[in-house]
Amino acid sequence: MIPKQGSISKKLYVVKGSTLEEINTMMEKIGPKDPNASRRYSGSCLGEIAIAIGAKDFDFETTPDKTPIEVTATLKAGTATSNSIITMPKLATEKALSPEALKEWKRFLIKVLLHENGHADSYYDLAVDIAKEFDALSAKGTGKDERTAQMAAQKALLDLMSKTFTVAELSDRVKKDALAYDKKTDHGAKQGAVLDTSIT
Repeated sequence: MIPKQGSISKKLYVVKGSTLEEINTMMEKIGPKDPNASRRYSGSCLGEIAIAIGAKDFDFETTPDKTPIEVTATLKAGTATSNSIITMPKLATEKALSPEALKEWKRFLIKVLLHENGHADSYYDLAVDIAKEFDALSAKGTGKDERTAQMAAQKALLDLMSKTFTVAELSDRVKKDALAYDKKTDHGAKQGAVLDTSIT
């Protein structure tokens, strides 16, 4: 299975205020809600791992001297794609802020985006791990001829993958990945994604 970094789309929400403190207060009220916490943050990056497996993505190995014919199925292709949606704040107007405050706002945005892009990169790393886990799976099937045995092995492998990697399981792993990254970075604070509201 091939891991891929898929789409990274961006959404904006508008904030306003004549001071950084007012803007920060507004972000705390209307910013995106963290699915792993009960509070809102200035930015967010929601992720998903999309699995795609086609009929030609299987490899088959016939066991010698077996009756009925026995075949082992594994994956030789398919994709695990990480997709992300980043939500960022956008200032309604820059005119109300002093040059110093505007400079701090722009610095802050760069750091928030750095943090959210880090989430997207981490989701891709998760896709790499999941692809390896898919590759490690195998299943056997038997039949009166090789084709029948291959189809039985393919079905057994698909059933195993469906049980191992449910939609709920993949979603839970994405959430846990986000939680671990936020713990490591203190929700971006260790990366500088904190607005200095003392600048006027």
